[in-house]
Formats: sequence, C-alpha cells, structure tokens
Amino acid sequence: MLLKLIGFKGELPSVQPRLLPDAYAKFAFDSKLNDGSLKSFRKSRSVTALALGTIYKTINLFGVTWRGWGADVDAVPAPVASDRLYITGDGAPKMISGGVTYPLALAEPTTKLTASVSGTASSDFGSTRLYVYTWVTAFDEESAPCPVSDSIYWKPSQTVTLSGFASPPVGRNINRQRIYRAHTSTTGTKLYFIAERSASSENFTDSVAVDGFAEELPSLYYSTPLSTLSGLTAMPNGMMAAFSGKELYFCEPFKPHAWPDSYSLTCDYEIVGLGSFGSSLAVLTKGNPYLVSGTSPDSMIMEKLEINLPCINSRSIQDLGYAIAYASYDGLVMVSSSGANVVTSGIFNREEWNKLNPSTFSTGQRDSRYFAAYSYVDGDEGLKQGTLIIDTSGEQPFIIRTSIYPSAFFYDLVSGALYYVVDNGIYEWDAVGKPYNVQAWRSKEFILPKPANFGVIYIDSDDAMNADEIAALNQQAQEARDYNASMALLADEGCLNGSEVNNYVISGDIMIPIPEISYDGSVRIYADGKLVATVSKFNKAVRLPAGFLARKIEVEYVGTLPIQQIDIARTGTELAGV
Repeated sequence: MLLKLIGFKGELPSVQPRLLPDAYAKFAFDSKLNDGSLKSFRKSRSVTALALGTIYKTINLFGVTWRGWGADVDAVPAPVASDRLYITGDGAPKMISGGVTYPLALAEPTTKLTASVSGTASSDFGSTRLYVYTWVTAFDEESAPCPVSDSIYWKPSQTVTLSGFASPPVGRNINRQRIYRAHTSTTGTKLYFIAERSASSENFTDSVAVDGFAEELPSLYYSTPLSTLSGLTAMPNGMMAAFSGKELYFCEPFKPHAWPDSYSLTCDYEIVGLGSFGSSLAVLTKGNPYLVSGTSPDSMIMEKLEINLPCINSRSIQDLGYAIAYASYDGLVMVSSSGANVVTSGIFNREEWNKLNPSTFSTGQRDSRYFAAYSYVDGDEGLKQGTLIIDTSGEQPFIIRTSIYPSAFFYDLVSGALYYVVDNGIYEWDAVGKPYNVQAWRSKEFILPKPANFGVIYIDSDDAMNADEIAALNQQAQEARDYNASMALLADEGCLNGSEVNNYVISGDIMIPIPEISYDGSVRIYADGKLVATVSKFNKAVRLPAGFLARKIEVEYVGTLPIQQIDIARTGTELAGV
C-alpha cells in the first residue's frame, strides 16, 4: 500500500477533506503551488510609505511616483503621451502631467464671434461666411467650438474682422486659438481651419484666400466628460471608456478630454464597473453583465449576457489578461469572449462565499491569480482577516491562504510586480531576493480499507542539503563565531582611529557574517488525528515509528524547503516499487 503525493494543489473548502482529490489540500498557507511542488512565497519587501491618516482604497505607481486615495479611484496612463495620468473617482475627472493636476474637462468658448465687413468690393459675387474658434492647450487638446457667428456676406477685396474673443480660462494650460470659417460645397456647409494664433482677446482679420482653408473642424461634436464620470478604463486603438449611472461613454480615440454624446450606450441597470480585455469591454452592473465590442467608438456593439450575476463590489473587478473577474453573490465570476460563469462554484458554496463578505473585498492579481483580502466576524471565533489567492488556471480552481490584509493592491504591468498597502506602508508581494515564508500544507484525509501501519517515508527535494553539506555549513558557522569572538577582544580594532586609513570599507564590518541553512522544514504524519511522526530528513528513506494502526492518514508539511514529492508505504519494498 502506497500513498504518493505529487503535483500539489490548494484548498477546495466546499469538499469534505476525505473526498478531496489526492493532490488537494485540507489547508494551504503561503504555499506558492505554481509548478506542482510545495514551494513557499517569499517575504514582502517594504517599498515606501504614504501620508498617515488615510485608509487607502487605491494605490498607483506612475513613473517613480506613488499615489494613494481613500476612495475607489481609477488611474489610467494616457494613450497619447507617457507623462500623463487620467483619473476618475476622485471628484470630477482629472489629468496629471508633470506633477500638476488639471481638470480633464476642456470647456469650449461660450460666446459667439462678431464678424464685420469693411472695404470696397471688386465684385458683387461673394459668399456667406460663418466663423467659430476653439481653445487649444499646451497638450494639443482642442475644445469644442464656440457658438457659430451670425452670417455675413463677403465680396472680393473686402476685409472681415472678427471680434468677441474671450480671454482663455485659467487652470487648463490653454495657449492657443484655432479659427474656422464655413465653406459650402456639394456636400453641404462645413467649418474649415484658416488660422491658429496665441490665445488672445484681440480682434482677428481674416485675409485668408477663398480657397485657403485646410482641414475640417475635428471637434464639432466633442463634449466635456461628465463630472460624475467613473470607472475609467483603457481600451485598444486609443479608446477609453467610463460610465455614469446607466450610461456608458467612450472618448474620441487618443483624445481623453473629448467624450462625444453620440458614442454613449445605455444599460438596463446601473453600472458598477468596467473591465477591458482584447477588443471587448465587460460592463458590470447591478443586474446582468454586458459585453461591448468593437474597434471604434462610433461602432461599438453591446450584448446583454442573459445570466443574473450582478457585480456587488467595484473594487473586486480585476483584469486577469484573458478575462475579467468580479465578485457576485454566487461567487467569483469570469467574463470572457465566451460569456460569463462562476469559477468558484467548485470551491465555495453560496453560503461559504458570502460569509467572506465579498462586498468589502479589496483585490489584486498576479500571474493570472485573483487576490481577495477579506474581513468578517465568525461567531465566537471573532474577527477573521487575510487574503485568498484564487488560482483559476487549471481545470479545477483552488485557493491558497495568506495572512496579509491589505486595504488596496496595485499590479505593475511593466515589472510584473504586485504591490499592496497596509496602513500607510506599501510592500512588494513575493519579492525576489527576500527569504521564503514558512508555508503550511496539509493533505486530504486518506481513508484506508482497513487499519494499517505505515513504516517508511521518502521526501523528495531538489533543494535539500545532504548531511555532509549541513555539517560543512555548521563548521563554517562555528569558525565565523570563533573569529568574531576573537576580534571582539582586540579593543584597538574597534576604537576610533584604531586602524590605518583605507583599511576598511566605510560603514563596513570587520566581523564575518555567520552562514545559515537557507531552507528547512519537516513532514508530520497524523494517524486517526494523532501526530505519530515528524520527519526532517530529505532525499532518503526514513523509518516511521511502529505500534500504530490507523484508517485515516494525513500528511502535513511545514517549512521553507521546496518539496517535489512525498511517498509513504508500509514497507521499504513497497516504497522501492514507486
């Protein structure tokens, strides 16, 4: 009889421990479980600290600057320039550039121009003229035009003077004006560019030739973003999407300051949040989810998914790359091009899921895994807090638990690092170069046909040190301790001016670091619920104590050493037949 543990997986809380598949865990704490082995997550690295006094619900790294907000804020890099960050959820929509915050809305001039004709005409055959002008910022954003001027009839050799230009509003970095003139053709009357000048309230003389116009006015139908716009989300082809109430809005491609009303779509239910994947947008509401797809904001197609899975928490929405995940009352929902489904139905039943209080989750993602920080009160056991890591990559999703309880996460796409905030401190999760956490993984309950005594175990680890290596390391450690003790007796080596200049590195140490065994761990065997053996020797067959017969066997591993496989048998012969 042989128990073989390999291809380790996480927890399935909704399944009875004895009914779990062989590779799954009764509990998995800080076990990485990304390659089938028992490997620990690394410890977190402290990165920076934000200002005290705020419970941060959103954090963001843009360039080298960390920002935090006490609300659910969407901060999206610009599709047009690398130095701009666009924000909704923190009051009216904003843009940050060069450390300066601007309102995203670029209002159009509110008063129409006055056009007057002067001079002697050289012909009675002229044309009717109309004029508008726009504001232009230092970021090359152009506003919608002012109201169209009253018409005038211009004749050749006459001059048109435009007056009524307003002084540019402050706070939006407006530095230019563009002036447009109407031209009538077989396709109708349209406004065309004739001049650009520095922003000024001075009059303008139109001396541009009759056929001297250039491109058509691009901003005729631009609208400023609503002050209540939320959920800003980047999409391909320079598009951005956001919402207010039941209305879904799209910006003009590569122009996040312009949100034409003609691009808007309406849902049946109030929108909670958005998520983009591929050329599709998941629109998550208080009722049915929607899929909106297309490559241009004037041709987006909306599809209502006929499944009742409302989004109950905007902060639960995460882009996993291939799909959008969010929390509903029924579990964690994944929306992809093939539709929507509850991926945690095999992990939690509805009661267990809602016990975690998913409406208060703060969430993140890394390696396509979903991180959910939870907090709830569990009867007499009191407050329960931590983070669930939900792995949906395989045929059967599973969870891993960890003790961190952040108020917000941030995934940096460029570096692939996941950051989180606790109080005002920002930390990097599973940071390269940091020591490993102590993991704890316990197997399912193996129920034997009849009571048996397992007599031998083999724990396979590619990273374990053999006895000679451990002995050599311990000897090095002892030699280092002896040397350090001898140096401590030399008073002149440690006193001020006690050594020659340039003899030691500044801020250095004459003591030798004491080497340590980087990995350790032990496997515990439980028979009918009682601990019967603890084994800390790896890569060799180890005898287990005799004298116990049991029908229920559990295997638990605690430590930092990566484990590839654990085999338990009644005899060495059985073990050799692995």
